[in-house]
Amino acid sequence: MSNDISIRVPKVMATPAEFAEWEGRSRGSVYQMIHNGKLAKFLERKEKPKDRVCIRYLEYKKEQVRKNMGQSNFNFNVIVGD
Repeated sequence: MSNDISIRVPKVMATPAEFAEWEGRSRGSVYQMIHNGKLAKFLERKEKPKDRVCIRYLEYKKEQVRKNMGQSNFNFNVIVGD
């Protein structure tokens, strides 16, 4: 049995500064999470070493819902934008 869950996100991809603002964390703690590997599977691969880091925010929120609800069988209704 699958449940329908609606998620509202401002953007699909986020910079560390946007991620910090939306999650209520400091930018430094977000960079620590990136460096320590807690956000490793949500990072977008960079083309060049000097490119900016991008975080797949929608995938992060989906994973957070699955973890908090204790199951993974959900149908997500996604609303992107404010």
